[in-house]
Amino acid sequence: MRKLFIIFTALLVFITNKKIVAQVDPHFTQYYAFPLFLNPALTGVIDGQYRVSGNFRNQWASIATPISSKGFTADMPIGKGFGAGLMVMNQTAGDAGYFYNNVTASVSYQIQLSENKILAAGFQAGFINRGINQSKLQFGNQFNPILGFDPTLPTNEVFNNTTTFALDVNAGLMYYDRSPSKTVNPFIGVSVYHPNKPKDKFLAATTSYVPMRFTMHGGFKLKLTDVVDLTPHAIYMQQGTAAEYAGGINLNYSLDTYKDFILGATYRYKDAIAPNIGIHFNGLVIGLSYDVNVSSLNAATSSRGGFELSMSFIGRNKIAEPKFICPRL
Repeated sequence: MRKLFIIFTALLVFITNKKIVAQVDPHFTQYYAFPLFLNPALTGVIDGQYRVSGNFRNQWASIATPISSKGFTADMPIGKGFGAGLMVMNQTAGDAGYFYNNVTASVSYQIQLSENKILAAGFQAGFINRGINQSKLQFGNQFNPILGFDPTLPTNEVFNNTTTFALDVNAGLMYYDRSPSKTVNPFIGVSVYHPNKPKDKFLAATTSYVPMRFTMHGGFKLKLTDVVDLTPHAIYMQQGTAAEYAGGINLNYSLDTYKDFILGATYRYKDAIAPNIGIHFNGLVIGLSYDVNVSSLNAATSSRGGFELSMSFIGRNKIAEPKFICPRL
């Protein structure tokens, strides 16, 4: 157990000594509550018949038109170690009407290394749809020195496309120990999104690509008492020249079988501190977090980052003695 603490502490030190810049894909503070966006290998990794999950995030509403991110996943084990799922995600940002839609279907396969040590692999395929609302864009040559902005003036900009579709594929691996009798249950995963670099062509003379996103995530569940568990967790994401580093801890206090009170916090390096609170009741998990901005942007935001709501439901035929499967809010 001591070795796990040392490894996890080293991971957090690694995280906090890196430079952070904005990323291309949407991000969620409660990344562990949005499984198929975190790692395709988590498809069907549940202690039930099916799972439906949703995240909603509203960011920087205090300084501009907010960035709104919404995601929905549904997945289930389908027998003989296989799992199947679907992810739908949407993000809108800014006054220009920018939108990002991502729809993928996923499949996974779990290999039992021993009775409770599992290695899972997952694959996703679908499409990315990105676009802008040209009517909401404003250009310098539409400025009238007397009247100000005049939308009737020509922009002289040539748009080849204002919306594009592109094939998207993702893949991942996940190792976890689900033994209910152990004090410490480690988990670690890696995933890669957009390795095919989906193409987005808006301007006639410009072609852009969605860069590959690499993710490494992990942690462990620590059983302190019969009713109290701690789950330290960390994540590293790299997309193109952008990176995100975050770590946190959740405390689960068991009120009854399949009834927990959840309290925790996540720190995203040079960006935000996000406390979270949640409840787990008979398969339904509801979590709420709020980003307290600590970056240089807080001069404009007054530390107001954004809130995020997550909901997840695991369907079961009957209430059974809970077993550890993978990290949850």
